[in-house]
Amino acid sequence: MNRSRRPARSRCPKRRPPIPFRQRGGRPVADADSPSSNTAEAGGSPVVMAVAWLWVAVPFLYGLYQLAEKSSKLFE
Repeated sequence: MNRSRRPARSRCPKRRPPIPFRQRGGRPVADADSPSSNTAEAGGSPVVMAVAWLWVAVPFLYGLYQLAEKSSKLFE
């Protein structure tokens, strides 16, 4: 029977932290530091980007309007 106050050691070996990708000799998939000048790589045409932003922004703004309208009734 072990009566020491120290907790028992784990039988599993400690896991080493992963080695960064560049130190293993591999090339990075994409260089995030350099901006892309090609609009096709950056996300598509400006029309598609505008439609995508509107697709998200209109319901978001409507939700904020509803939140402000209903929360104002709590403070009357």
